[in-house]
Amino acid sequence: MTSWIYARLALLAGLSLCLASRATYAQEVKRLDSGDNWNINWQEVHDPRAHWILFEEYEGPVEIGGWASAGFTANGFGNRSGNGNAPLPFNNVSDSPVFNQVWLYAEKPINTEDRCLDWGVRLDYVFGADGPDFQTSGDQGWDFGWNTSRDYGSSIPQLYAEVGTDQWTMTVGYFLGLQGFEAGQSIDNFFYSHNYAFGYGVPGTHSGVLVSSALTDEITIDAGWSMGWNSWWSNYLGASMFIGGISWYPTDDLSLTYHVSAGDLGDGTAKDGVPSSEGLLYAHAIIFTYDVTERTTFVIENTVGSNTGIGDGNNHWYSLTGYLYYEINDCWETGLRLDWFQDTDGQRVAVNGAGAGSYYEATLGLNWFPNEFVTIRPEVRYDWFEGQGQPFNSNNGGVSGSSTYLLTVGLDCVFTF
Repeated sequence: MTSWIYARLALLAGLSLCLASRATYAQEVKRLDSGDNWNINWQEVHDPRAHWILFEEYEGPVEIGGWASAGFTANGFGNRSGNGNAPLPFNNVSDSPVFNQVWLYAEKPINTEDRCLDWGVRLDYVFGADGPDFQTSGDQGWDFGWNTSRDYGSSIPQLYAEVGTDQWTMTVGYFLGLQGFEAGQSIDNFFYSHNYAFGYGVPGTHSGVLVSSALTDEITIDAGWSMGWNSWWSNYLGASMFIGGISWYPTDDLSLTYHVSAGDLGDGTAKDGVPSSEGLLYAHAIIFTYDVTERTTFVIENTVGSNTGIGDGNNHWYSLTGYLYYEINDCWETGLRLDWFQDTDGQRVAVNGAGAGSYYEATLGLNWFPNEFVTIRPEVRYDWFEGQGQPFNSNNGGVSGSSTYLLTVGLDCVFTF
């Protein structure tokens, strides 16, 4: 009961901060780059007013900033537990409001306007209900287990150095993944919730090396090497993978990207009784983006994955997600997401006793921008499953579910500082 009261107070404090900021405007504001500039995501196809800094620009080599987000996802069955919304990615908690992210970053970006060759570094830290989802779960690396309670934890989602010119950039270290339309950072997504491919079909982070180069004004390529998915530099699993892709921008209104990771995911050596990544893996994400009109944008994402040579059986997955966004005016935008994720062998999602089958979801959402610093995101989401088992509405700690469908209503507030 005490934790529930604290959670409600935390959410009320966060929402009060968001609403109070409506009356606060800085004399100067500037765009914030999340650092995940390899993805073609919602941040790049639209101009969300959540990407602003409250304070006047610091005239120095290092940028410091971040954001905070808090919200609640209500379960249609009234299931109130720590994983009542499973298998929804990230938004599992159904018994209390949560602070999803308190994200801080410090960056010395590359400056190629004044120099032919320059270097940069970046460090990100996140605390909140999403913190454990950014930990190095692939090999239980250095930030794995940095948890403070049932719902909250910390992680270091990025720590890298880079060098480059106006034509190419080489990144070395630990950085966010290339694949997928949706991103882990709250400020980079239209919807509060995520599609299934984000949670089960693409990598969250890589440790390795990545080179990005603009071949022409229309074509950009990425190529590099990674020590698996969501794994740290220790690489005790012996993972070795290629990561890369190509992006094509034939017009200002159209883009097409293909990103892939392929290779040895690791030997599966367990650590402290927790299974690790194992086997050979191939996974790609293809993203098509088209600005239908000045106010309407259509996006479609396809992912395909295969993980073979693992002890408990091979697993294959496929997904197709469509997005439609419409800008109503400067303060309001609406969006629709339709999603299908095929877990062919029942090994990829494997939640609440469910086996092979198809996961579907339809989400309708709004974004309200009361000012330059705040985004409020309400949404209604309906999920259903066709296959073996009942993956939704577990009442026995995740042993089994009791339904093939789930209705959720979510609301969060994102405040950028």
